[in-house]
Amino acid sequence: MSICSITGIVCPGVSKSRAAGRPIGLAPRVVRAAVSTNGAPTAAPDAAIPKPVVKIDNIRDPFATVVTVEFGDRLGELLDTITSLKNLGLNIRRAKLDGAPGRKSNTFYITDATTSEKITRSAQIEEIRMTIINNLLYYHPESSEALAAGQPARSSSRDSTSPLGPKARSVVQTTIEVAEADNGSCSVCKISTRDRPGLLVDVVSVLKDINVNVVSAEIDTFGDEARDELFITYHGEPLPGPMVQLVTNALQYYLSLAEVEKEESY
Repeated sequence: MSICSITGIVCPGVSKSRAAGRPIGLAPRVVRAAVSTNGAPTAAPDAAIPKPVVKIDNIRDPFATVVTVEFGDRLGELLDTITSLKNLGLNIRRAKLDGAPGRKSNTFYITDATTSEKITRSAQIEEIRMTIINNLLYYHPESSEALAAGQPARSSSRDSTSPLGPKARSVVQTTIEVAEADNGSCSVCKISTRDRPGLLVDVVSVLKDINVNVVSAEIDTFGDEARDELFITYHGEPLPGPMVQLVTNALQYYLSLAEVEKEESY
């Protein structure tokens, strides 16, 4: 459980099982955090809460999608995460635990259990990302302070109890950069914005609407910030100048609109 980075294509968030009280695909509870008298996991008393990180990469390995999870030194063997990934119909070809003072990194090499291929569909990638984040929130409740998915929705500004005046803006500023790849085969679109469930799927949809194809993607989640790197083409070629401007404007408009809708006062 940690931040997520994905190279490939991602999809909608994972729904929650109301009957079981935990995210669908979540493994039976394994001790990962302190437990209160009623059996619910509780946050560790440490003052400094590390920033969770989840990375999903389809470029690093030619045969598998590489998923890396970090959350300071609070991660164990992540048996619950392994089970959750298998419940999504995935094979874990191998796993690796890297430990450093104050920082542990768990890396999984996964493939589709049916085809033994990498995970490339954006919807499936997003499902993996949200499963890991929901896992992190369940077993490490203290991570909710750093993850966008763990923060409560803001109350409607129409609520009579809401104070008047300007609303606080997100500290995560949206930036978009589009440039031709070093090998000249495509263009690279780098996006930094506030994270939210389904972000990658929506971005891919915006690009498809203007006939831009996403060849591959690397999706990283650092707390409440999403850093996406998309490899894109226009009719099989790198984007020409006018298309670079169109992509930048379309994504800026969509991401700004989503933020305005969230923070709108009236």
